[in-house]
Amino acid sequence: MWHLKHNNYKTDRLLEEESLFTVANGYIGVRGCFEEGYGSENIASIRGSYINGLYDRVPLYYAESAYGFPQEADKQPRIIDTQTCKIYLDGEQANLSTHKFSDYSRCLDYKNGVYTRSYSYRTETGKEAIIQFRRLASLKFINIFIYEIAVKYDGQIRLVSVLDSGIENYTNEYDPRVGSTHAKLMELKGFKVEQNRVSCLMETVRSKLEQATVVDYKINSKHEYEINHVVQSNKLITQIDGNQTIVLDKLCVFTDGLRYEFAENSANDLADCVKNMYFDDFVKYQAEYLSKCWDHSDIRIVGCKKNQAEIRYMLYQLLQNTGTDKYSNVSAKGLSGEGYEGHYFWDTEIYILPLLQMVQPETARKLLEYRYNILPSAIIRARELGHDKGATYPWRTISGIESSGYFPAGTAQYHINADIAYAFIQHFLFNQDYNFLVEMGAEVIYQTARIWLEIGNYSNGQFMINSVTGPDEYTALVNNNYYTNSMAKYHLYWAEKIFKMLSQHNDINIRKAHKNLCARIDMKCDEVAKMLNASEAMFLPYDSDLKINPQDDSFLQKPVWPFEKSKYPLLLNYHPLTIYRYQVNKQPDTVLSHFLLEEYTNENVMRNSYDYYEKLSTHDSSLSACIHGIMAARICDINRAYSYFEQTVSLDLENTHGNTKDGLHMANIGGASLMVISGFGGFRINEKGISLRPQLPARWKGYEFKIQYRNREIKVSVSDKITVNLLSGEPLQITIWDKKHLLSDTLNQPLHTANDGL
Repeated sequence: MWHLKHNNYKTDRLLEEESLFTVANGYIGVRGCFEEGYGSENIASIRGSYINGLYDRVPLYYAESAYGFPQEADKQPRIIDTQTCKIYLDGEQANLSTHKFSDYSRCLDYKNGVYTRSYSYRTETGKEAIIQFRRLASLKFINIFIYEIAVKYDGQIRLVSVLDSGIENYTNEYDPRVGSTHAKLMELKGFKVEQNRVSCLMETVRSKLEQATVVDYKINSKHEYEINHVVQSNKLITQIDGNQTIVLDKLCVFTDGLRYEFAENSANDLADCVKNMYFDDFVKYQAEYLSKCWDHSDIRIVGCKKNQAEIRYMLYQLLQNTGTDKYSNVSAKGLSGEGYEGHYFWDTEIYILPLLQMVQPETARKLLEYRYNILPSAIIRARELGHDKGATYPWRTISGIESSGYFPAGTAQYHINADIAYAFIQHFLFNQDYNFLVEMGAEVIYQTARIWLEIGNYSNGQFMINSVTGPDEYTALVNNNYYTNSMAKYHLYWAEKIFKMLSQHNDINIRKAHKNLCARIDMKCDEVAKMLNASEAMFLPYDSDLKINPQDDSFLQKPVWPFEKSKYPLLLNYHPLTIYRYQVNKQPDTVLSHFLLEEYTNENVMRNSYDYYEKLSTHDSSLSACIHGIMAARICDINRAYSYFEQTVSLDLENTHGNTKDGLHMANIGGASLMVISGFGGFRINEKGISLRPQLPARWKGYEFKIQYRNREIKVSVSDKITVNLLSGEPLQITIWDKKHLLSDTLNQPLHTANDGL
């Protein structure tokens, strides 16, 4: 339950396994390709390595352009390939396409943070070699990625390690989820060789960001060996010749021009710092780091080993793929592939950050720092869109610029402003960190809130927001999207509340810092008052016949999509205009708002809306099943919730959406963990504090998780009863199934079920 292990070699699964066995640390990610290659040109591979936050700029082309359309976009480049190490045994190249192997295994270990692949190989002469590969992306030394190649063979061994700078990104013109153009994003500036250290300096083609790679070769062998280096065109080849046994450590250091003024010098300095360390030294640090991490972040499931293994895989991949500085975030596919061109979406704020706020608050803060870091670009974008004030965050980006060329389902998703503000507000609710609020959060919240006053208007005393697109991308450019309006209502309310809190704070330094901020961005009391008025007057659609919240003003006027006669996913089989004319959901919209802001509706409307929209959902988006599962639990349909949980945890592991080859679905991965804590556990947080509504799926005997809340650690255990332990920190009030309790040590409560009439 602490590893992903495959013992079967199946060529038709290699592409998706490259994603599943990604090794990363939030900065550098390397797909799980074979070092020795696949040995056949008929086996496809996306041989990718990536640095989080690194980007090139590529032009956007339009048949018919218009004012304000982005003219260029960010794209995550594939960096130099350090994976290759071919193996020759008495001159015969070892590869699995010959099928002369046995005892094949590959394993991703979550406790030690090590990837291992091994097999026995029989040569044409009948001699056997034992071959093992190990990989580690250091969580302590984030610039370090190390390979270990161990070969035991009674004969001549040759290892041919390659640094390949002739890399290009994967493209697919038939799938809009993958980039279709601009494959060549990096160019070689030069190789260097100095004894057993080699290096490569590359640069992005248009953004001119340097990327340096330094590799130290360390050989452990009881027998004599030779090592030679040669540059051939765009490759630097290192050949090691020996016999009997060779263990090669290939220690790679990666740097980039975003974070380092002199990337190449910095890479060499970092390599010098760890020059005496070998693979097992890094394993020791890795295990220590993960032990502390799992102590706070683990989710335990009792009674179902399969689900326990799946949820730990999700948690581990989230750790591997989450950015850890102001230059990076969590892209749609993390560091595991090239789907969506490495772009960051609102997925992070709504599907990933809520989990990190609970279990890794410092990491959550780093992701928010990234949004603050790109605020200047969001302000520029607001002017391009014709707004006199404020900021509009891009729908998809890396560096901060809008990278979507299709505005109806991209730029029109103004809700991203509220999503980002929601994440900053959540961080404040969890941590009560006034310093972070005044240093970064307040400015983001104010600048993004200004946009609602510009794009909204009053009609018959109600505040309306027109011509926007909600989370459901199968409905575009509508008036009064319920999700957008409810999130804007919350956003505007908190903008005014924060203004008052910081203006009246008892710490003079916070009051002074807030006063300086307001002077710098020209935020005054009358503007804040307008925000509160708009929030209070916000129109939230309601249909009295169906007793639901309509998705928007026109949604219920449309015919229902002909589901029985359709091809899925719809976005690959139908023109957008055809889809827009029907009642059909790619992913939750109104249902998502009920999860995030249930205080704006009531139990009956929540249940009715859930039942109504679930029938209209194709779940074509990986963002869909987890939210439907969380809300099924919220309306006490635990069996339906568990069915969605199974869909969520199997999405990548079983490639149910058919595109795991392009990378893991990171929002779905975050959503899987949220399903346990916010779904089955019923965890919620608001101004009044934290609350729980725990339920137990029939397949489980129990589960437990921990929550970090205002310098406290709380453990929640659910079995035939509910047990809540205050592990550290001061006592607090907590609500369990709508009843308040003082948590000072341990609380025990009976387990409610849907049959209790709740």
